Amino acid sequence: MADPVDVLAQLLSPQQAATLDAVGRRAWEAASRALQVIQGQAPAVALGEARLVMPDEIQGEFGDPHLAVPVELSTDNDQAATAYLVLPTAPAAAYLQTEADNPEDQEQQTLVVASTFLGQVIQALNQDVFARSSNGLILSFDDVTANTMPATLGGLDDACLYLTASLSAAQALPIALVLPGTFLDIVAGSMATAFAEPAAAETPLITQEDLEAAELLDVELQRIEEPMAFPQQPDPQPAAPRRAAPPPKEQPPVTAQRARFTPLPDPGPAEHTAGIELLAGLEMNVTVELGRTRLTVAEVLSLGPGSVIELDRIAGEPVDILVNDRLVARGEVVVVDENFGVRVVEVVRRGHEIEEPEPVA
Repeated sequence: MADPVDVLAQLLSPQQAATLDAVGRRAWEAASRALQVIQGQAPAVALGEARLVMPDEIQGEFGDPHLAVPVELSTDNDQAATAYLVLPTAPAAAYLQTEADNPEDQEQQTLVVASTFLGQVIQALNQDVFARSSNGLILSFDDVTANTMPATLGGLDDACLYLTASLSAAQALPIALVLPGTFLDIVAGSMATAFAEPAAAETPLITQEDLEAAELLDVELQRIEEPMAFPQQPDPQPAAPRRAAPPPKEQPPVTAQRARFTPLPDPGPAEHTAGIELLAGLEMNVTVELGRTRLTVAEVLSLGPGSVIELDRIAGEPVDILVNDRLVARGEVVVVDENFGVRVVEVVRRGHEIEEPEPVA
């Protein structure tokens, strides 16, 4: 395969290509450490191909089911760009251990677990790599979607670096990265001095004239330091005899011995949980939304006891069920032991058009 640095040099300057190569190596080290914490082992990576493409040239390479992850970049000076990580759905489910008999359930579970993994990786990249940027560069990712790359590529017109690779741990996972030129240019400019080695201090050169001047100065100093002789004068009184200085006190001998610590107990083999079980104990906020409307400031100020606010939802229409502010299902309001509840009548799956709910008998 072509060296990614050589390919980058066709799009950017050689210095920018070298900067991106250093950033890429450190980014993989940070991502590998994050995945090791989650999975219990660091994955190996094998690079595939690296080439410059226009977005419409690779639209046909994403015809199979896949997950698309928009990775957004922003800086303190309002620069922004987006790159894309693409995972084939079936290998991603095997790698993340979210395989299920129902393809739709498998896709939904893979979306959730992939989002969790990617959140940890992005956090590690920001802390360990991009915190060194000169302009506050930070990465984030939007919703993971299913089967959206052909349409996304159709809306891009920037030359891109197209990279493929394969991660391998218990399972192998092919991945693809689509990195637009604008994205690469911002990263290269933001990280230009992040990993630069400090310049070594230059040793000053001493000339023969400096040495001769130093010898002359040393001679003059020696002459000045010689004590000046004065004629001896008789002492008017005999000097008192000097007392002998007391002998120095003997210091007790210092003894040193090796520090001893209680041995730590054997921790035993670590147990690692993978797949959807990683999220089993995670608490999530569930909100049921009856409807929405828009009011002016005057209308809000005029609200009082007895006011009625008309919502945008027809009576009897299913209500929205949101998990962490994301729509996941729709349901009908019921009463359970004098408490309100919601019976799910439709599950909203990302990447698919929402079908009309069937009437509930």
